[in-house]
Amino acid sequence: MAQCYDVKTGTVIEELLVRDDKLEKAETLKELGYLHVEQIHFLQAIQDIKIKHQILLNNLTCPKCAAKSRKDGVYKSSFHAALTDHEVMVQRMACKCGWRGPMSIEGIFGTNVHPNLLEKQALQGCKESYEKSSIALNAESACKRPANSHSQIYKAVKLVGEKLELIKSSEECSTSNKCSGELIANIDGGHIKARGQGRSFEAMIASVHNPKNLQRVNKSHNTILAKTIVASAKEDKQETIKLLFKNACKIEGLTKETNLTCLADGAENCKSIAESMTDYCNKLTYILDWFHISMKFQNISMPEELLSLFDQVKWNLWHGKTDKALQRLEELKLKITDKAGVAKLNKLYNYIDNNKSGIVNYEERKKEGLVFTSNLAESTVNTLINERQKGKQKMLWSRDGAHNILQIRSSIASKSWQEDWQKLELQIYPKAA
Repeated sequence: MAQCYDVKTGTVIEELLVRDDKLEKAETLKELGYLHVEQIHFLQAIQDIKIKHQILLNNLTCPKCAAKSRKDGVYKSSFHAALTDHEVMVQRMACKCGWRGPMSIEGIFGTNVHPNLLEKQALQGCKESYEKSSIALNAESACKRPANSHSQIYKAVKLVGEKLELIKSSEECSTSNKCSGELIANIDGGHIKARGQGRSFEAMIASVHNPKNLQRVNKSHNTILAKTIVASAKEDKQETIKLLFKNACKIEGLTKETNLTCLADGAENCKSIAESMTDYCNKLTYILDWFHISMKFQNISMPEELLSLFDQVKWNLWHGKTDKALQRLEELKLKITDKAGVAKLNKLYNYIDNNKSGIVNYEERKKEGLVFTSNLAESTVNTLINERQKGKQKMLWSRDGAHNILQIRSSIASKSWQEDWQKLELQIYPKAA
């Protein structure tokens, strides 16, 4: 039984018998309680009676002159809750001063999609394909809902992603009570398949943390307890990612007294993002991370008699002796007769030569307990991009579509989603008049 009553007088305004069942023994587990679809039916009925009377409380007085308003027709309007859809009769109100109230849920609240549903759609849509998201959300509601269509989930991700970027780009977002003497940033990129034959574009990702939040898991692995992650797939000469990166650093406690260490793979776009922070910190240290250097050696095979010389290249790099490493590579090239092998050595030589300024004494940094590799950043790229936009996923992306997905996934990966969603609600759902 569902009832709507006057709290002052106790008078029942309306009551509804949702279901009248005889209580019987459950012969099977399926008969214990109510089925999923029956539970949704109960929720539908209870929601209907509450919404019917709750909506009448809007615009009882004129928001323009504060006089008592009068009825001005009843209009049917749709409303989409987290698990159910409703047809709501909206009582339009008017005033002798000329004001006329809204005649739909959208007119009153700006949208007819409940925040709970929008959040579910955005989170589901950034986790798996829009088609699979639609199927999953419809399964929760025990019916096929137009509100959970492929296109509606796409629109939800777009709306939330765009609003989230605005929040993360604002000066208010970057305000922090923290004051960190040192910060570590990992900058990397990941390629996403674009529409068009053989086309792709790169999304940039930056992760910032205080070294105090780096915790050792075992001899070979560490984990970051708290970090701020930002990402951009926009083609805007890195304006968006640089702004998001700056705010991420400020969230983690960046001040003019902070020493910022940025690790990246040596690509010019990564270096440019790092160098954009020069004026905002005490000292910027850019390091070509050891993880990416070691990866460059993995695809090069050497004859057994040259392995010792090849190992010397890596040893010299590990100790920050760039010139000696290049000398050893020159010696190797003279001894290799295989054209493919020479081409790989030339590629490695150019990589080292172009990134001299970022090569440090990695052995020394390791002994001193200082960061020298960004393998954790590589893990971040896999989490943000590969799980949704690469790997087994066969879909093609636009930059805007990928960018919006990345805003939501970055917020989740930063463990700031609940806080971010509260801010989003204030932007998307204005209070009714």
